Formats: sequence, C-alpha cells, structure tokens
Amino acid sequence: MLRIGYRAHDFGSFENVEALGKRLREVDEKTFIQLALKKVIPSAKGWKEWDEEYISSIVETLNSYGVSVGIVGCYIQPTHPDEEKRKEEILRFKKSLSLNKAFGCKLVATETGTRNPSGGYSTETADPKYIEMFYAGLSEMVDAAEKYDAYTVIEAVAHVHTMGSAERMARMMEKFPSERLKVLFDPVNLTPQIGSAEKDGVVLSRPTRDAQAAFYNPILDLYGDRLAAIHCKDYKLDENDGHKIGNIPTFTGVFDWEGFAKEINRRGIDVPWTLENLDPVHCFETVKKLQSF
Repeated sequence: MLRIGYRAHDFGSFENVEALGKRLREVDEKTFIQLALKKVIPSAKGWKEWDEEYISSIVETLNSYGVSVGIVGCYIQPTHPDEEKRKEEILRFKKSLSLNKAFGCKLVATETGTRNPSGGYSTETADPKYIEMFYAGLSEMVDAAEKYDAYTVIEAVAHVHTMGSAERMARMMEKFPSERLKVLFDPVNLTPQIGSAEKDGVVLSRPTRDAQAAFYNPILDLYGDRLAAIHCKDYKLDENDGHKIGNIPTFTGVFDWEGFAKEINRRGIDVPWTLENLDPVHCFETVKKLQSF
C-alpha cells in the first residue's frame, strides 16, 4: 500500500505544535508530514537557534498526536543572486541535516533555486553557468549529508528552477554519485508548461494515459533507486494560453494519478508520498482513493 502523508503548512499556520498535532489528528489518527517548521508555526525559533533538544521536543509532541516527520522541508535558494544570502541558505540546509536524528527523519528536501531573489521565474535561471553555482552549494550539502548520516533530496521544477528538466537531473546524479544524494519526484512540477504531448506532437486539454506514461516512465527509469519521495498534486491547462496551472488539489485536474500509482506499485517502489496544495476537507478521502489503485 502506498505510504501517503501531508504537507503540514497546507493546513494553515498554527500558534504552537500542539495545535498542529490536534488538527492533523482530526484528519488522520496516524500519519506523517513534510515539515517546514517556520511555515507552519511562524512563532517557532529561527533555524540558527535550533538544537537537538528543541527539535526533539517538537517531534515528541507531534508523536503524541500520532504524527511523525516523513520529510524535512528546507526549501532554500541555492542559486540566489546575492552571494552572502546564498551561503546562508546552504548553511540553513546543512543545519537541518545535522538535526536529522532529532527530526526522526533522514530526508531533507529542497528545490534548486532561481535567479529571482523572491524565488519566482527569471529568464536568467536556465543559463548553464548557474548550474555550476548550484553544484558548488550541492557539493557542500552532499558532504554534510554524508557527515550526519542523512540524505540531501533534490526536487526538479520545469521552466522555473536551475534543475528544470530530467536531463539536468541526470547530469546532476552522474556528477554526484554519492548514495547520500537522493531525488524527489513531483510529476506535476516536471510536466512541461504546455502539458504532456501526444505521439503526434499535439497537446490535448486532457492528455491520454499513454501520453502521460510516456512522460513519467522515463523519469522513473532515470531516478531508479535514488528516488526518495513523491509529491502529489494536480494541474490543468489555462483555457486562454494553454499553459500549466500546477498548484491545485489532487484529482481536480488532468494528471493521471491512477495510472501513475499503478506504475509505482508495479515497480515495487516504496517511498513516502505527500499531498500538496491539498483541500483539507477532502484530503483523507484523497489518500484512501490513491491507496485503492
């Protein structure tokens, strides 16, 4: 059965960890989350103040509500245009790696950054010279993962981020063969901006199952045993310009989650999934539907 949890901050922000735990228990008596601490509990200490005791106390409270941490979300800007801020972002990620035992989770995940200081799109980001900048930070992150017995987990995002394609991820994995570097697959994030093309090159508003399988199967082949986690949301194409709207709840768009889930099961892939951009009212039903495939 698929192991599916939730991205904590999709439920909103909370005054303290107890309130978060209570809310999650209302949804599911026993589950796991992707935890980006400051996103979900704004009053939490800043990362520079984190230590084993503080993080352990948070996790112990979550555990008392039947919640564990499945992925530590530390989404940084490793290609930030400001060098000092870029260095600070790498340090923040390494801090999370160093506290993996306190989190009770060895997976620390991030996307790969843009040249836009706010994290949004920039025409400069795709320039190959910024790949080397990303690699420089990634080298430190992988070394830290090896040091702390954890895993640096990288997520690609098409069009927007430095690692914006499966081909770039392939080169990254070849350059860093360490078993401490893993990948997170969000098929919606890697779906091209105009959707998945059919065999004849056209793009339908609702791609066929074959077209979608032709998109995601080569990526699953590529990622292989370095796949550490899966994100689950949905997308549709804008009726005016045909571009992807990629941040909507699972089963409200056109991605073939049934076909994808069946393929994951066929391959025997056992990694944590987390719902993103979820509808809190229906998220538990979404999990059960996915697990039924």
